[in-house]
Amino acid sequence: MADQTTQQTRYSIADYMADAEEPPFVRLVVKPSFTPVDINLLFLSRQGWAQGDRLRIAIAPPSTALSGPMAAIIGRIPPHVLIRRYDRDEDAFASLRFLMDGRVIVESNDLDFAHRYMRGALLECPPSFHSAADIDVEETWVSDPTERAMFLGMLSGALGWDPSHQVPPAIAESLEEARRSFEVANYRSCVAMCRRLVEALLKFAHERLLKAKPLDRKGRHLMLNGLIKRFQQEKPPPIPLHLLHVVDALRVLGNVPGAHPADIQNYQFTSTDAEFALGVAHYVIDQYFAKIDQDVTTIYTVTIEQ
Repeated sequence: MADQTTQQTRYSIADYMADAEEPPFVRLVVKPSFTPVDINLLFLSRQGWAQGDRLRIAIAPPSTALSGPMAAIIGRIPPHVLIRRYDRDEDAFASLRFLMDGRVIVESNDLDFAHRYMRGALLECPPSFHSAADIDVEETWVSDPTERAMFLGMLSGALGWDPSHQVPPAIAESLEEARRSFEVANYRSCVAMCRRLVEALLKFAHERLLKAKPLDRKGRHLMLNGLIKRFQQEKPPPIPLHLLHVVDALRVLGNVPGAHPADIQNYQFTSTDAEFALGVAHYVIDQYFAKIDQDVTTIYTVTIEQ
């Protein structure tokens, strides 16, 4: 079933992961008027290439190799070349399948991203420098359950390799407690939990990046201020200085009051304080696991009901 009248042009990745949501995905059927079709590898490289991205050749498997409930579906997928790309910053995913009959099938959560990535991969590259006038594109939104299951399988596979999802349980629990505190307007607790979170993250990073326990010269555990200074002293710093400055801003906010018992007379934490703290916590987690420590990995198992 394809919905060609949908007015929405994108759905967030979170929409596809939510049990209560069943959003469609966009499919472009691209028919080039030329052959051969060149893939612009320079474009792919400049757009970024992460652990979850794929450049893959799928061949027709022997009939004896297929068994189980997925056999009928996998068996009908024709041989193709696959490009799979997940862009975290744009919250966008796209797969491009180059079929042997010349068509290119593009599937994505974001219509604009699908068009931009397809054109970047196929057009305006040497030696022929073809333009959009040289391709025909058919656009549909697909909500068929079986097709959605296949799309979700590819999407989940890409997310499973995304390092930002590999947050240690203690840090994830602190973030969840901070979020719950914010929801009930307990802003002081929210700020304190965010401060605790970044301290735990820097201790985790100390062992991961500096290969040592986070201790001072007397063997005492480093607190947040000491952890920040320790990373600032490294040449070059394994955590960028601008990120350490952001962490330090949260440290200072958490001290007024929060982590320490001495209250400032008549000072009241507001929702703005808590929103800032939560924003910093999310930002620091995202930057650390996506850009600094990308070797943290977890094996994911994806189950798709047919």
